[in-house]
Amino acid sequence: MGALSNFLRRFDSPSGAPSAAPPAAQARPVYPGEESAALRLVIGSLAHPADDQALTDFLLFVQSKKIDLSEIWVVQSGNSLCWAALPILSEGRTMLLLTPGDVPPAHAQAAIGVMLDGLCQRYSTRNVQLAQALIDPHDEASRRVFQAHGFVRMAELIYLHTAIRRPPAPPPLPAGITVSTYSDQTHPLFAEAILASYRDSLDCPGLNGVRKIEDIIAGHKACGEFDPKMWFLLCQQNESGQSRPRGVLLLSRLPRGDTVELVYLGLAPEARGLRLGDWLMRCALVSTASAGLPRLSLAVDSLNAPALRLYYRFGLSRLASKVAMMRTLGS
Repeated sequence: MGALSNFLRRFDSPSGAPSAAPPAAQARPVYPGEESAALRLVIGSLAHPADDQALTDFLLFVQSKKIDLSEIWVVQSGNSLCWAALPILSEGRTMLLLTPGDVPPAHAQAAIGVMLDGLCQRYSTRNVQLAQALIDPHDEASRRVFQAHGFVRMAELIYLHTAIRRPPAPPPLPAGITVSTYSDQTHPLFAEAILASYRDSLDCPGLNGVRKIEDIIAGHKACGEFDPKMWFLLCQQNESGQSRPRGVLLLSRLPRGDTVELVYLGLAPEARGLRLGDWLMRCALVSTASAGLPRLSLAVDSLNAPALRLYYRFGLSRLASKVAMMRTLGS
C-alpha cells in the first residue's frame, strides 16, 4: 500500500493546505531483491498489485519460458516503485513489454519514456527487431506515452474463446483440396501460404512487410507448445496440375492450461469465398477436442470483419480487448 498512499492520496491535506509534490521519478534496471515487487505491478496494477497466488502462477510461466527477471526495469519515486516493465523475448526477434494495467502516474510519465527508450535501445543491439505492448483501449495516457517514444498503434485486438462441450464431427475434405501438416518438407509451402494470405488481408495490415517470413514462423512456433501435427496446410491443384498453397491453420496448446490457441488462420485471395475458412474452423474445433482440451481461444483485429463473422458463426464469444502498440528496432 506504500505506492498507493504515495501516488493516489488526496491533493489536499486535512488542514486544507496543499500536500507536497510527489518525489521525482527515475527509471533504472531492477535491483536484486526487487523482482517480486516489480512483478506484482507488471501482472497487476499500481492500485491493485498482484496477490501471492497470481505471482506464484506467473513465476511458473517465467520458469517455463526461461525469462530473465534481472532484465526488468522499474520507475522509482521516493522509496516506492511506481511502474515496471518486463521484456519477454520471442524466437521471432520480437519483444513484448509487459507493463502495469492502469494509467501511469502523471509525475512518472517522463521517466517511463526514458524506460521505454532504454529497453528498446538495449534490445536493438541483441538482434531484436520489433517491440510490442498491449494497452487497455481506455488508457489514453499510456497510449500517449508509448506513442511519444516511437510506438505506433497497430490494431485493437479482440480476444475470443469458446468452450467445446462435445467433439464435433470431423469435417469433410473440400473437393480438390489436400491437407498436410507441418514438417521440414512442407515448411516452404507453409511460408508461401502465410505470405499469400497477407495479400489484401484485414488482419493487422500494419505488420505486413515489417518482418521476414522466417521470423514470423519462428514467432508462431513460440506461441504455447508447438506441435507440428496441429499446423495444417491447404493446397489446391491448378489447371496445370500443380499444387498451390491456399491456406493455413496454426494451433498451439497453451502451457499448464485447458486451452488451445488459434495462433493464425489465413487464406490466399484466390481461396477466399470458398468456405475454406469454415472448414479450417471445424478442423480447429476437432483438433482441440482430440487433444482432450475443452477450450479454444484466439485474438483478432477488431477491423477484420470477415474473420469476426467467421469466429462468431462458430460460437466464439468476446473476453476482452487490448490495443497493440509497435515500435521497430532495426531495419
